[in-house]
Amino acid sequence: MGDYGNVGINAGYARFGARDFGKLGLEGTLKGDFDNPDIGYKLSGNAAGLIGNGHGVNAGAYAGVEFGKLNCTQYNLGLMADYTNAFGKSKLDVQCESDDTITYSADIDPKQSLKAGLELGFSRNICCDEDRRFSLSLMGGADIHSSAKLNLENNTIEHSKLNKVDPFIGTRAEYAKKVNDKGQELYFSGKCFLSEGSSYGEAGIGFRF
Repeated sequence: MGDYGNVGINAGYARFGARDFGKLGLEGTLKGDFDNPDIGYKLSGNAAGLIGNGHGVNAGAYAGVEFGKLNCTQYNLGLMADYTNAFGKSKLDVQCESDDTITYSADIDPKQSLKAGLELGFSRNICCDEDRRFSLSLMGGADIHSSAKLNLENNTIEHSKLNKVDPFIGTRAEYAKKVNDKGQELYFSGKCFLSEGSSYGEAGIGFRF
């Protein structure tokens, strides 16, 4: 099959912690074969801007091996990383209910998260038709994230910089369909990461050239 690559654009909805965003992004993929054409490699990366309720960035990378490339169902195993950074100030409201009572209402959202680990999945050509493909992957590893604390002296929320580590699990799914004989694809995708420190989820639509 040889080496080949493509680039794509995508848009959709994302949620990081308790914040909702719109998402606009770019992606790139490079695939190739080893000496055995039934086994190959895949390198991919993506970057996106998060807009709407505040703003931020999300980026990811993957490097892995694909097995069974000549079959209707292929399997993949590799290393993945996903980074999210949400900008903007957290909210802190202070109310004096009486001379002796002060109420603090804080919106402490995660600011940064770097998730890295293993990804295992499969890709299926629907009805063995190479023009229609469904992919599903499971991920797991370490979530390196920031923590936040309330400073009562200054009435501020102080965020650390990627100082905590928790395990995470995640999943990624995609349906892609070729739209012409040039191999260009329309696809629908989603991914979700869950951990005690931070969560991230998204759903979107994209086009690969």
